[in-house]
Amino acid sequence: MCTRVAGLLLMLAAVVGTHAADSYTPPTKDAFLASIRAYPLLVVGARRDRIRAGVPRLARCMPSTEVRKLLGDPDFGYVGYKSGPDGRVPSKLIWNYVLAKKSLSETEPGSRVVVWFDPNYKIEGVTVHGAPDIESSVSRRPQACT
Repeated sequence: MCTRVAGLLLMLAAVVGTHAADSYTPPTKDAFLASIRAYPLLVVGARRDRIRAGVPRLARCMPSTEVRKLLGDPDFGYVGYKSGPDGRVPSKLIWNYVLAKKSLSETEPGSRVVVWFDPNYKIEGVTVHGAPDIESSVSRRPQACT
């Protein structure tokens, strides 16, 4: 009986853990900006290496859970909306991974990776700003999501 209960609890924890990963919500841009202690912000060390190594492995239609495994948690994210018959309709989820931010109000942009997801939390596109060496590694291949 104890073995059955333990097995059921492990299965329940796996289901809840999977659901929690799928419902991840990144910090807001305002929360990210409030967390910066000094400018310029330069991401160094393991986080920077992880982002730079992970970007070439991103592929269209990859689920957001896999993106987090490759790159880690984004610095901030937001929902993009489009107009619909009932008002604004969520159409994209956009995550930002900041590599450098020169000042609070940037006239000269820093560098970052932006991952665009469709409403099913699958990659629709990836853009890289201010890091031409990794921008060239982003796949531009058309792929159908299944």
